[in-house]
Amino acid sequence: MHKKQIAAILIVALLMSGCNSSDPIGDTGIISDQSYESQTDETAVTDVSQETQVQLYEYDPHPSSTLLLSDIPQDYWDSICNLSDALRAGEDTFECSSQEAYKWCMDIGTQAHLIPAACMMITGDSGDGSVSYEDGVGHIYYKIPVDEYVARQEQFETDVENVLNSYIEMDDNDYEKCIKLYDYMETNYTYADDGIGDIEDGYVYHVFYHHEGQCIDLAGVYAFLLNQAGVEALSVGSFDNLDHEWVYALVNGRGYHIDPTWALKDELQTDDLHLEYFMMDDEIRTETGCPVEGLTVQLLPLFWASRSNGSFPAADRNMYLGNPSVFISLDEDNKIIHYYDEFDQESTFNYGE
Repeated sequence: MHKKQIAAILIVALLMSGCNSSDPIGDTGIISDQSYESQTDETAVTDVSQETQVQLYEYDPHPSSTLLLSDIPQDYWDSICNLSDALRAGEDTFECSSQEAYKWCMDIGTQAHLIPAACMMITGDSGDGSVSYEDGVGHIYYKIPVDEYVARQEQFETDVENVLNSYIEMDDNDYEKCIKLYDYMETNYTYADDGIGDIEDGYVYHVFYHHEGQCIDLAGVYAFLLNQAGVEALSVGSFDNLDHEWVYALVNGRGYHIDPTWALKDELQTDDLHLEYFMMDDEIRTETGCPVEGLTVQLLPLFWASRSNGSFPAADRNMYLGNPSVFISLDEDNKIIHYYDEFDQESTFNYGE
């Protein structure tokens, strides 16, 4: 196997102010042939003498998903956005459309995927028998001091922004965002053979910092980052054959399956980025042993449903490069990816068509 070099890799040290050094964010590996200044580069952010300021990704506190509107009504999404705003401000109540919407907002499955810093840090149980929801108002009960929670949320938002601004650019299209963040996952995360055990944080939050998890954890982190980058994505799973989870993403309006677990560089013992499990259609995903009928969706809490009523089709194979396929470089100006194909020959694909 060749020792492929990712073209013009930008090495970025993510400066995590206030972050425990034992829980580092991944600090290398970006797929790009264009240079990019990190958010933590003070010159890029504050130098008013520059004619053009660098535009940066900002944390989006308002989760939504058109993919789940058949399962989760719009007023539920409005309620979770209200909860997110209240948490950021350290408030103890939020506007909520109904008792069932409140129950969904307070479910740890919902929080793990949509507001990770809050998962296991708040509850809907008053502890004293008082009413938690009444007349359109839901109560928030913090498990840690409120100011500590607000600081935790702020740090998490900063750290997510650092990852996005270190690995992707504001003018990237959906495909570029997916492959760059895919490289981030495959480079910086490892598989936890024994699981992540009992943790005090929600698993998406925990794995984002510790960089070790199993399929459900890795898919949750990758889906969350894609959504923050503006690519709609869900962590989905199949338990009819292999017990496995991956990500379903909408790229330019079309659905694809992307598996951030089976291409981990550490597991493959390589520095190469393998793309066999990137941008799969339904048929290819099924051939790998993961049937796509009746997918489970972790974002749906257990009280709600075990399986989604929605449809997650991936009928387009145009973006799939084949098995095996290994990344070489990305020509973003011409929208061309260079890769080694199944014959170990250099090939190209125009992903902009």
